[in-house]
Amino acid sequence: MNNTEFYDRLGVEKNASQDDIKKAYRKLSKKYHPDLNHDAGAEEKYKEVQEAFETLGTEQKRAQYDQFGPAGANGGFGGQGGPGGYQQQGGFGDFSDLGDIFSQMFGGGFDPNRPRKGQDLQYRMHLSFEEAVFGKEETIKFNRGDGPHEIKVTVPAGVETGQQMRLSEQGEAGANGGPRGDLFVVFQVSPSKDGFERDGADIYLEQAIDFVQAALGTEMQVKSVHGDVNLKIPAGTQTGTRFRLRGKGAPRLRGTGHGDQYVVVKLDVPTKLNRDQKKALEAYQEATDGTKKKSFFDKL
Repeated sequence: MNNTEFYDRLGVEKNASQDDIKKAYRKLSKKYHPDLNHDAGAEEKYKEVQEAFETLGTEQKRAQYDQFGPAGANGGFGGQGGPGGYQQQGGFGDFSDLGDIFSQMFGGGFDPNRPRKGQDLQYRMHLSFEEAVFGKEETIKFNRGDGPHEIKVTVPAGVETGQQMRLSEQGEAGANGGPRGDLFVVFQVSPSKDGFERDGADIYLEQAIDFVQAALGTEMQVKSVHGDVNLKIPAGTQTGTRFRLRGKGAPRLRGTGHGDQYVVVKLDVPTKLNRDQKKALEAYQEATDGTKKKSFFDKL
């Protein structure tokens, strides 16, 4: 089955690596996020990008999508969304029901009164960039089949978009005394409003510097999620140079310690100059030309 729609939404080929998919998602998510883009249709584009990444961003869902399409990626064929931001998992119900059918067909018998586990549910939790880095506690409300329900969720530090946590027996009630289903909380992280970008536990920030700072060197305060940090920029720094702030990234979700923050400097060329600035640069140009070796035609 040739399923390419989600790949097209992210602008990547079907054989793209997971890193390429993540980079494409970060770029498009920032471009179309409703908080940053108020153009008509931007919000709809943002939702389409989120939906595509939630599937292609994990190897298992991506494999199911490549084989079965969107229905396979959702854990079933035709699962319906429920109220309160959650969704039932699977379209055929509990796979144990299929076991009952096969058991009956091949002589194993079928007991309609046996205990059966309840339906699993899904809840989408939206987090700011900082909330995803540091974690938080939030009480969520959702309908699990027997009226409105509340539960406190502890979001671990370092989560990313598409990751989920399983809360046992917080889904719909089971049948004939069986256990409740589970609740899967899926995280959706908004782009940073301060220009931070994440790649796993590492954080990247683009920092503008002017010509004088790059040529002579300087010390300056740069932002990090842990607070402002003093950064020393040596003389002769070129645009695109990357500086590492050790331990200033996000917590490692499956490990210890923090990632790093990388500050990428970009030369900020002024679009307008006053008279004194222009004279100063012209003087610099003359001084620079004077140090160059003259060619034969210059001497003539």
